[in-house]
Amino acid sequence: MSTYVFDQAWQKERDRLTALQSLYDGASRRLLDGLGLTTGWRCLEVGSGAGGIAIWLADRVGEAGHVLATDLDTRFLDVHGRANLEVRTHNIVSDPLDEAAFDLIHARAVVEHLADREQVVKRLAAALRPGGWLLIEEVDFGGATAGMLVPRQETLGL
Repeated sequence: MSTYVFDQAWQKERDRLTALQSLYDGASRRLLDGLGLTTGWRCLEVGSGAGGIAIWLADRVGEAGHVLATDLDTRFLDVHGRANLEVRTHNIVSDPLDEAAFDLIHARAVVEHLADREQVVKRLAAALRPGGWLLIEEVDFGGATAGMLVPRQETLGL
């Protein structure tokens, strides 16, 4: 039995993933652009969801590059016939990962759900080529916005 929070068998899962893309992809693309992403790069997209970032990466790295889009459940990934975009069912915690294989590894809203985060980050770092980039994006509800939630909770009587 999976301990994953979101039930991927849920009929609205594609809608949920698409909504997350709409909300977060713009900021992710800006961060990725800031890393100097260019043609020819080899990229790993961990937890690709509906594939918005993976498709964008494939367009950016061009025919000379390659994007490996991974997720526990890949049925929501449609690569739209891109030869440089490979989709693979992959568990980042336990499945093998080639060392020194990628110029960029991106994971958004993945690591926060894992029990052994440190080990996963070490595995991801080992999969980077020398000079490669590891970009991990996570939602932090305990940061600067946490104080803003308190008045709303009190107003609602929670």
